[in-house]
Amino acid sequence: MEQRGTTVQKTGTYYGFLTGLAAIVYIILIKVIGQIENVGLHFLVGVILVIGVVLAIKHHKAVKHGHINYLEGIGVGFLVGLVAALIYTIFHVISNFAFDSAFSYPYMADNTYGEQQGIWIVAFIWLLLGVVIGAFVGYIAMQFFKRPDHKLSDS
Repeated sequence: MEQRGTTVQKTGTYYGFLTGLAAIVYIILIKVIGQIENVGLHFLVGVILVIGVVLAIKHHKAVKHGHINYLEGIGVGFLVGLVAALIYTIFHVISNFAFDSAFSYPYMADNTYGEQQGIWIVAFIWLLLGVVIGAFVGYIAMQFFKRPDHKLSDS
């Protein structure tokens, strides 16, 4: 019964939401400690996304009693990346308008496109990267999770 109730969409959406919230909490923490302009620390948002995708695939496989199709794992990774990037992007766009570029300032090199267009270009890039990284990490993680015993070789 539990196996039928679990879908790629449910797992991907749930873990995507949690991953997006974790990324938001991390970026707020970086802002609070005064390191928001240190763009090198923003790299860890990608690490949070990788962890979210791997945990989602692991959970999905566990709920399905150790059996997961290859495309299910890639789908879970894609959805985690999409939902997390969407939540993270919405947060940045809203905070950009509410706090006058407080969070997105480090990403803007200059005002070539103007302040309003700059945030939308950055938002599109965040969405694109979230989807690509989520699907790619799902693909790589499935190399490990495709086997029922989690072993990479027969030995």
